[in-house]
Amino acid sequence: MSTKEERPTLAGVNVKTRKRNIVVPADPASFATAIVQIFQDAADGVSVEKDLEAGVKVLDSADLDFSRYADTLFEVLFAGGRLSTGGNLADDQKEKLTFNVLASDATPEGLLPYIKVFQSLIRRRPFLVKGLEATLNKFILSLEFYDEMGRKKIATATAMAFSYKLGCLPENVLQTLLNDRLVAKGSVMGFVTTFFQVFLQKEGLDDLVALLTKARVVNRLLDFMPPSKRSLEDFNAHFSAAGLAPLVEWNTRREIDTKVAELQDGLERMMNADPPHSANDVIAFVKSRKAEQTLPDADVVRVLWVCIMRSVNLTGKNQAQILQTIIAKVKAHHKLLSTFVTNAKLELTLLVTLQVLCYEDNKLLKLFSDIVKLMYNGDLVAEDTIQHWYKKGSHPKGRNVFLKDMEPFIKWLEEAEEEDDEEDE
Repeated sequence: MSTKEERPTLAGVNVKTRKRNIVVPADPASFATAIVQIFQDAADGVSVEKDLEAGVKVLDSADLDFSRYADTLFEVLFAGGRLSTGGNLADDQKEKLTFNVLASDATPEGLLPYIKVFQSLIRRRPFLVKGLEATLNKFILSLEFYDEMGRKKIATATAMAFSYKLGCLPENVLQTLLNDRLVAKGSVMGFVTTFFQVFLQKEGLDDLVALLTKARVVNRLLDFMPPSKRSLEDFNAHFSAAGLAPLVEWNTRREIDTKVAELQDGLERMMNADPPHSANDVIAFVKSRKAEQTLPDADVVRVLWVCIMRSVNLTGKNQAQILQTIIAKVKAHHKLLSTFVTNAKLELTLLVTLQVLCYEDNKLLKLFSDIVKLMYNGDLVAEDTIQHWYKKGSHPKGRNVFLKDMEPFIKWLEEAEEEDDEEDE
């Protein structure tokens, strides 16, 4: 029976480990100590801003592993040293940086020198932004361990990191706020209140909405409120008292738009059902939704006309055929429209909605005046409302085109009124 031949070996030869395979033990404590010493030694006590700038100059030539300890760098600048659990400094942190974010005033002016330093560091080493994101998340998750002033400083610094466009991705930071434990304690509500206030001092509401959209939290603002206060009324009261009325108005409008969209979906299904629902059923549905969700009358009228027009099949038809179809639809839903179009203001809303839809669809562009006549003859809009629309109530979209198309009808209305006046005399 043959045995397996042993392979020869080289005795006394040292096999070198490839350089890329050498594992260097992590030593964030030494890195943190080095950062503290650099800034402390560079400081001359003239001002925090000068001290920070001097420290950054030294960092530029320092032989430190910034890519590995980016989060430790920002922890030192935020808290004076490396963080441990509970928002405390690590036990092995021998020295503490005496000037840091948490030791500064809880105002944008007080924290601006640090934001400028972050900006400078990230401009020189773009990869550091990941460390800033990690540090912000660590502080957010530790909010409950800081007092009110500490939480305000963290929120202010976070808001300024975005308003000064340091490069943090909103979804990598603001998603962390949706933490059930912190939300329940009210820490998140206080944080976002300060965050919104500080951000809006430099940027506009549209910029804030865009930021929240990128963070995928724009539709979850109520989720920042504790469960016991998670209602639109509580949200409005809290943020109005915090001086954020524009945000309250925007969120209220967004909530209404969401409910209006739900009404529109339900109404379209009823109108397109086979067999179609009765007028009374449709009216009852709209009334119940309007009452349950406290929808404004004008929004309901807009939805009614949009749904009616969407039920019109425009494919392969000429303008005469389209007009006949619209006439049939208006007659079929006359009771529905007359139930909710109950005053001059809502009549004007109906006309403006018609104007916008006709402008946005080329097949309806030249039918505007004919549809207005149809509404007038059906007592859906009064002569005074049409005159008001013509003189000063029209929408900017297609205004000149529609005013010109309406001239003959307006002239006819005026002449008919003059004839009525003569008969009365």
